[in-house]
Amino acid sequence: MLKTIMINIATVLGFLIGVPFLFIFLLAMINRNTKAVIAKRFGINGQLIFGFLGVIIHEASHLIVALVFGHKIKTVRLIRRPTIDNPSLGYVNHTWQPRNLYQTIGNLFIGVAPIFGCCTTILFLARWLLPNIYNRLVTLTYQPLSITAVPAFQWGPMLLFILLTANICIGGFDLSSSDYRNSIQGLATTILLLISLTIVLSLIPIGTTVFAALYQAIKVITVISTFNLLISAVLNLVFKLI
Repeated sequence: MLKTIMINIATVLGFLIGVPFLFIFLLAMINRNTKAVIAKRFGINGQLIFGFLGVIIHEASHLIVALVFGHKIKTVRLIRRPTIDNPSLGYVNHTWQPRNLYQTIGNLFIGVAPIFGCCTTILFLARWLLPNIYNRLVTLTYQPLSITAVPAFQWGPMLLFILLTANICIGGFDLSSSDYRNSIQGLATTILLLISLTIVLSLIPIGTTVFAALYQAIKVITVISTFNLLISAVLNLVFKLI
């Protein structure tokens, strides 16, 4: 039983902390580099021109998750014009009660919220504009090894999807140092909570069902994140070649 519990703890932490944060790190790193290239080639305001939608979604994601976790919102700016003295493209200033477990855990999710907000938005864009490709992505989550021909699509919706997705990737996926610091404040508490829940679930019959659902959810996250990583990598290469 002890061995099973330890395996479950390692699996849960790996799936819920390790895998998502690996994709978060890679997406943030690639798109931060893309923004730096854009700022160098087109000036500091180029980040807004090529990524204004992403910036708005980025800050809105912080705001929504902060409200969900009961944080007090002090000031919000979904988008602003950067300057040499203040290169920030937007901000959400919030406070919380350090003794409140729920609000403390919230810091982790508030910090990384833009990644999930942007991924979700791109997923809905694919469902709306490219339903065949969206359905293929859904199929991959259930049959990861299924390799078939590229699904049919129309060039008009495809070009619109590329433009919108590029804008979201460039402006939305880059996490700031304050985003990382904010997440770290809730990381330890979240890990302890996950360990406690895993131990409890390992001792009751419903635990098997929960772990199976978790595995399926991680497959979905992996497919979506890989899709966004490919888009981000291509955009990074394109702007470096311009």
